[in-house]
Amino acid sequence: MVTTVQNVNTIAFPTQRSATRRQRVTNVEQHTGIKLQLSNLLQTSLELHQVLQLFFDEVQSSVSLCSLSYRNEKINDNIKFGDIARHTCHYKLITNQVSLGELTFTRSKRFTETELLLLEVLIGCLICPIRNALMYREAVQSALRDPLTGTGNRLALENSLEREIALALRHNRPLSVLVIDIDKFKTVNDNYGHTAGDLVLKAVVKQLTQCSRETDSTYHTYRFGGEEFVILLNNSDATGSMIVAERIRNNVEKMTTHYDNHSIHVTVSAGIASLHAGDNVASLFERADKALYKAKHNGRNQTISAEAIITDPTESAETELTS
Repeated sequence: MVTTVQNVNTIAFPTQRSATRRQRVTNVEQHTGIKLQLSNLLQTSLELHQVLQLFFDEVQSSVSLCSLSYRNEKINDNIKFGDIARHTCHYKLITNQVSLGELTFTRSKRFTETELLLLEVLIGCLICPIRNALMYREAVQSALRDPLTGTGNRLALENSLEREIALALRHNRPLSVLVIDIDKFKTVNDNYGHTAGDLVLKAVVKQLTQCSRETDSTYHTYRFGGEEFVILLNNSDATGSMIVAERIRNNVEKMTTHYDNHSIHVTVSAGIASLHAGDNVASLFERADKALYKAKHNGRNQTISAEAIITDPTESAETELTS
């Protein structure tokens, strides 16, 4: 199917137009009732998806559309409503020299000049709601992000665990948790300083992210606290998660962090637990954490699955470890 790109515009607000074009837009802008209704509607939500959905649904009463797509590189998220058709018009949204993303509309027949002008007017109603939604999104994500490593923080982990467990149980699909701890991390801070320790943390997170991306599972990485991290792997059973964890462990072992003429080497230990029927947040995480404890107790720089642990009543849960 051939796609015809009919219009590619950068909309900067306020926009300068020729006198003739400005007059034609003025005629379109007589639809003040439509603009007012749309503006009021778009102010009812701060969620980006919801704002765009409201815009798409409401605009179709004035201009027939088959699809709307929104792209913004800053949020790494492409949002689409409807089914893509042959004829396309595309707009880059800019206000105060700041990009707010790009909008693409499609439909089965060509857009008329009047419809394109009306779309521009209606897009003007979308600028402030999009800007507010992006600011709100950033504020929410900042509250759930570890400022040093860029991973999710402990609050984000708790929210995600509850949601992902519910989805996995409902749809009968595997879910695994990896709890990963940097071995003897305190010695890095003691020997090289906290700046070096921060560099090591960032380097380890890079390995966590890179190795997780190489799996077919959807992954989420969180900093649980200090030098301990958690990875959620959707659609991954114990076997698949062991492969990911071992890849991480091996890559970290080979990794070198350079700081102030020093070459710093660290290792990690990992514990794995896969979701069982009847599991909740506490039980799943506890099994992964116990597996990590076992890996540390057995000498560190290794991965242990909760499935492989045989309870030994002679072992003391009070054994102290030096992280």
